[in-house]
Amino acid sequence: MQAVLDVTGAPSASIAVVRSGEIVYERAYGDGRVDPRTPATPSMRYAIGSVSKQFTATAVLLLDEEGKLSLDDKVAKWFPQLTGASEVSLRQLLSMTSGYQDYWPQDYVFSDMQRPATARTILQRWASTALDFAPGTKWQYSNTNYVIAAAIVERVTGRR
Repeated sequence: MQAVLDVTGAPSASIAVVRSGEIVYERAYGDGRVDPRTPATPSMRYAIGSVSKQFTATAVLLLDEEGKLSLDDKVAKWFPQLTGASEVSLRQLLSMTSGYQDYWPQDYVFSDMQRPATARTILQRWASTALDFAPGTKWQYSNTNYVIAAAIVERVTGRR
């Protein structure tokens, strides 16, 4: 693992092997924090960035396959109060063609981004404002789309 870190320049990695629901091996490598330099530990929490999007999309697709929702369902089925909810489909959320503003702009960090926020807070602030464009007419990366999709998965499954 250290050789991989050296080649890639990644500061750290954590590994866990799970068998039958039990952790049978866990270890952390490298520096969990660069400044101040702090060795990585298995219990350290890392920001996951966009890694969760693939799991959210998979959950939506599995629920579609099970007939519990449809990619063509409108957001209004679960969140009628959101802007454009009767026009925006789950398919448009997943394909970044909904028109919802991105709550996490890529080119700067503002103070709200430095505090934890619930999905509800993000939906109230970012999915209740005017759409950036009519659904299905353009493509725009938007983390807000996946917050909405994840909240729908929670509602459909009853699980958080």
